[in-house]
Amino acid sequence: MTIEFPISTGEADYVARRKQLRKQRRLRIFQRIWQLTSITSLTGIMLWIAILPEWQLRSADQIEIQGNSLLSKEIIKKALPIQYPQSIFQVQPQAIATQLEASAPVYKVLVSRTIFPSKLTIQVQERLPIATSTRNGQQGFLDAEGIWMPVKAYPSNIVKPNLIVLEPTNQAISQWSTLYRQVSQSQVKVSQVDARDESNLILNTDLGIVYFGTYKPSLFITQLETLDRLRTLPEILKLKSLKYIDISQPTAPILEMNTSTKDKSSETKS
Repeated sequence: MTIEFPISTGEADYVARRKQLRKQRRLRIFQRIWQLTSITSLTGIMLWIAILPEWQLRSADQIEIQGNSLLSKEIIKKALPIQYPQSIFQVQPQAIATQLEASAPVYKVLVSRTIFPSKLTIQVQERLPIATSTRNGQQGFLDAEGIWMPVKAYPSNIVKPNLIVLEPTNQAISQWSTLYRQVSQSQVKVSQVDARDESNLILNTDLGIVYFGTYKPSLFITQLETLDRLRTLPEILKLKSLKYIDISQPTAPILEMNTSTKDKSSETKS
């Protein structure tokens, strides 16, 4: 005789939950296996694509340089931190831009990739030399922002700027960008800026050597205007007899004359 024990509602729910949990566990295991298989397959496909010749930079011929005028494309390409062959997917545009800005006379670089056909486009903005200067015994150029660059960073046939700058010992001139802008806008032609002595800025001009005292941007404008009004000096005085002009006080400029055995007078006030 078979005796059946009735299953309570609570036990039935417990059994159903266990079945549901086992089902969910098997589903999660299947999902993980599927995800792992998909990721492995995708990785393999990407690696296979990456090594195909169509997706590689094999030479510098696949690099296009834009925006250059002073620097040749060959000089820029040689400065690029790229080894050939290299997958286009491994190229890091920002890293290339950062290193190029640090190693070449450029101040802004934009690197973009083209996947097919694989190539790089590099847009550069060059640092334009506006003056010659020497640091640590090495000749170089200054740009409008006061960034110094060695001469060897440019092609040998570059046209050198006419402006000569004498800086403090191996360091940049304070407020150079403002000073250069004011000098470049001056009506009096300037051929040399001597800023070695911070207490006395000296300019070589078409009127002769001029002392300005301590450089102050607002005062410097007035000094240049006063200097412009002295343009008739070459007509009145022989340039060889004029030693320098002291315009540190623009309301009372001083003309220092070369002394001679016949004339010991050394100063003439304008």
